[in-house]
Formats: sequence, C-alpha cells, structure tokens
Amino acid sequence: MDKKVNLRKDSYEGKYSEEVPPTNDELRRILDMADARAKVAISTIAFGGTRLEALGSFRGDDGLELRDFPELTLSKGKISLGKVPTLVRVRSSISKAGHAYLTFLCQQACDYLVSYLEWRVQNGEQLGLHSPVFTATPQQPKYLGKHVRTINVGDSIRKAIREAGYMWRPYVLRRYFESRMQNAEQDRVVIHSWIGFWSGWKGDISSVYTTRKALPQDHIEKMRDAYAKAADKYLVTSKRESVSQDLMVATFNRQFLTMAGYGEEEIEKMGDLSQLVPQQIQEMIQKKSMQSLGLNGNGHQKVVPIGDVKNWILEGWEFVQQLPDGEAVVKLPQE
Repeated sequence: MDKKVNLRKDSYEGKYSEEVPPTNDELRRILDMADARAKVAISTIAFGGTRLEALGSFRGDDGLELRDFPELTLSKGKISLGKVPTLVRVRSSISKAGHAYLTFLCQQACDYLVSYLEWRVQNGEQLGLHSPVFTATPQQPKYLGKHVRTINVGDSIRKAIREAGYMWRPYVLRRYFESRMQNAEQDRVVIHSWIGFWSGWKGDISSVYTTRKALPQDHIEKMRDAYAKAADKYLVTSKRESVSQDLMVATFNRQFLTMAGYGEEEIEKMGDLSQLVPQQIQEMIQKKSMQSLGLNGNGHQKVVPIGDVKNWILEGWEFVQQLPDGEAVVKLPQE
C-alpha cells in the first residue's frame, strides 16, 4: 500500500530564501532615511542581531526595557553607558526561541539609543528600569512610554527602507547581522557559537546561560572584545560623531514637524528649532492636523457642498444645517 511521505523542508526554504541582505552602504542609506526613533530599532536589529519581537511583542505588552541594559545608568535625565560595546540581555519572555541570551550594541547603535532616550526625558517622560526602549511616537501621546506591538516596530523600519528606495522586509536587517558576522567568522575574528548565541539560536552556550543564569565575566569580556572588532570592521556604517544637545533637540523637533505635514519652507521660518518646547511642538502638530481636516481655525465646524454631506457623515462628521446656494454645515462630534 502506498503511503504519503512528508519530506521536511529545509529551514531556509521559502518565500524569502533568496532575499539578499543589504550591503554596508545600503544600510547606511536606510539609516540616513530613518528618524531618530527608527534608528534605534534598525541598529538594535542590524548591529545586535535581535528580532523585531524583542523590541515589541506581538500583543504589545512586552519588549526590551532599560533594565535589559545592565551597563546603562540613568541619573537626572542623563543616560550613560558604562561600557561600549554595551551588553544587552534578551529575556526569555521576548525571545522567539523561548530562552534568554546576551548580545551587544556597538558605539553607533549606543549613540542612537542614548540620544533617543535623552530626548524622551527632555520631553517630560519619566524613565525607569521598566521603561521600554522603543515606544510610540508623539502623535500617539496616549501610548508614549508604553510598549508597542511587533507590527509597529516593523512599520517604522519599513518606512525608512522604502524611503531609501528598497523593497526589503524589516527582517532583512537580522540577515545583515548574521551575514556580516559570518564574514567575521571566516576571518577568524569571532567564533561560530558566539554568533549563534548573540542571534538567540539554541546551542551549548545558550543552554549554559539558561541553566546557570550567568556566564563568567571573563567569558563575557572575551565576547565583547571579539564583537567590538567585528562591529568596527563589518557592521557599522559611520564613525562616531559628536552631537550637541541643541542640535539633537532641533533634529528631533524637525523630524516630528515634518511627520506632521509641515513643509521645509514653513519649518525654516520657525527659526531655532532647539528653542521650541514640547508644548509648542504639540500645538503645532495639532494645528496642522486641524488644517488637514479643513478647519483652519474655524472651530469644529466647516461648510461643505450639500452633495458631499453623506461622505462627511460616513467619515464621522455630524450634519448641522443646510445653507443657501447648495451648501451645508457639518461638525466634528463632541467627545
């Protein structure tokens, strides 16, 4: 009697098996297109080998937190890292394989992280050990300081990839880390088992770490030294730059104003963006949002052609009254 035999597919087979990871120059372009928030997500994956789920779980109830960076210090709104490359602990609850592991972030990724966290402090967020590394945008104040979902992490990365002119998935960044580290392995800079451990694969080191909850400090330092050499030669896309606090604030404010819909000419007329306080930025974003709805300072009502009333009602507006000349008044519903 003939029997149906199920042949196991190779783990690398599938829709994306032929997907080629970015080159160093291509990743640089993606980072150039990314806002400061997305830079943190991109660099954590491309330089640390983590999965998107580590930054934000599927349900949005977990993700990397400041406590997962044991060498990070938060004092009076200032963030510092005791050692660079800095150690990152990926807890079992945010590990796809279900076990805890360690990885590192190089200087370039650390610079992005520190700048992003300090900007959040400047904008009034109270950071603590359980604060998420990656959170919502200022356009979603309700979710600021909270974890986000995996899809939100992916959206922020995908936007930068598309603006750079590429069609890759966000997960290609993890392929970047693995492929570049394989080059380092071929040059005998790192060993295969360490790459697997940093990537969250199951293996001898992950078994030891999961069982004992710690690796000897001298072992970690050997890993750190090897990672640093590999990162400098194979991973990073830029040398460290000194960025002033005012420039950092101005850069963040410009990004959020651009995201809100302000044009370059409008932004230039605002003068020194580093002097704008968070409340001013929020008011500007709200103003632009009202303009996009056609309100333009006229409160919550607007005049529309009578023939368009049905469409406005379907979009959530309420009918107020009909006017002469084939027009009508609609308003936003009261909260």
